[in-house]
Amino acid sequence: MRADQDGNRREAESNIQALRNKLEQQRNQYEEKLDNERALHEAARREAEQNIQALRDTMEQMRNNYEEKLDGERAAHGGVQRNSEAGTQALRDTMEKMRNEYEEKLDKERASHDATRRDSEANVQALRETMDAIRSDYAKQFPTNKN
Repeated sequence: MRADQDGNRREAESNIQALRNKLEQQRNQYEEKLDNERALHEAARREAEQNIQALRDTMEQMRNNYEEKLDGERAAHGGVQRNSEAGTQALRDTMEKMRNEYEEKLDKERASHDATRRDSEANVQALRETMDAIRSDYAKQFPTNKN
């Protein structure tokens, strides 16, 4: 009888240790996945920032080109005001078009970044819920009496 109890106790301890090992393994996997999600999110954020900076640089270059063309237009048509005004208006129209294109690209980059961030957050939440479920199952299977 005593041998049976010892055998049962050793088997229970072995099962508990196996579950602890499994829980530790799953926790490590969860942390690894979480780290990967964070890295992906950070990479996406950096890429979005680089794209936004590239768009800003392009906008600055377009503004400088516009100003150069405007100055050239003023110098070439100093006395002919109507031609200068027409050229100026054409440059303004071009600049407005370029600005609108820039804003569209910027909005797309932001939307893409936001979608990536939401996906990452959803994945992290799913991993947290999985770990909570594992902990809950473990607690149900091996309750600890704290009276």
